[in-house]
Amino acid sequence: MSALNSIFSVFLPKEDKFFPMFRRLGEATVEAADLFTQLISETERTKQEELYLPIKAIETECDNIVINIFNELNDAFVAPFDREDIHELTGAIDDVVDLITSTSKRILLYKPKNIPTKALHMAEIILEGAKCERIGLNELQNMSKHPEVTLEQCQKLHDLEHEGDDVYESFLQELFESETDAIELIKMKDLMQGMESATDKANSVGKTLKTILIKYA
Repeated sequence: MSALNSIFSVFLPKEDKFFPMFRRLGEATVEAADLFTQLISETERTKQEELYLPIKAIETECDNIVINIFNELNDAFVAPFDREDIHELTGAIDDVVDLITSTSKRILLYKPKNIPTKALHMAEIILEGAKCERIGLNELQNMSKHPEVTLEQCQKLHDLEHEGDDVYESFLQELFESETDAIELIKMKDLMQGMESATDKANSVGKTLKTILIKYA
């Protein structure tokens, strides 16, 4: 953007159509994570399939919202934040939902003999992180008024990522020490890796929110 355009952009209204879409992404992420926690806790395949269907529907909805955000980003003369930050934030949120969905699908495909308690713990970490994301995204439009709220959620996401790392590493150690069925070992390692990746992406959401806060609050 030229210096002249930069000057004029100060006086132009910021596009606020992004904020409702981000709020819906935050809410949808919590919905998907909550359903995923239920799916992890369920042992009956029929009920697992019933829980997967709304998760997949949420992923589709989020994909459509992401497309709309990118379209609006291309059309908007003045975006509320740096376009790169909006793009990065949107991508990270989308990744969390995608990982929740893909891991849910793998549970149906792999049909593991049992789901260890540490998998449920990971699902709860993902859900807690999704709630942090929701609060942070709800604060996007007014974060300058209460920056401490956003910072608190970013710190929680950081802490949850480390907790997820610890659970994952502990799980791997136990898995390789006790699991004698190589196929089951591969199944559970892949499932837990997908969940651990979801906590990483949730922390990426927090990092981008913090970047936006530092720039604009």
